[in-house]
Amino acid sequence: MTTIQIEVQDDLVQRLGVAAVQKLLEEELAYQRFKLLEESIQASMQAAEGVDWEKEFEQARQEAFDDYQRQQREK
Repeated sequence: MTTIQIEVQDDLVQRLGVAAVQKLLEEELAYQRFKLLEESIQASMQAAEGVDWEKEFEQARQEAFDDYQRQQREK
């Protein structure tokens, strides 16, 4: 991980506080990372020709639901 230093306007730091500014930046960077991962996944899915994604997602949903039902019965 890399540490960076940035300039932040004094009025923002005074009104929000250092911790709030830091949290705001961390949340924005986490969102941007998630967005980049999404773009990568979308590109990979589009590159995979011949895959019926609706069928794949439905199968995964059904398996998850079956697991959930099994866990409920075991309680």
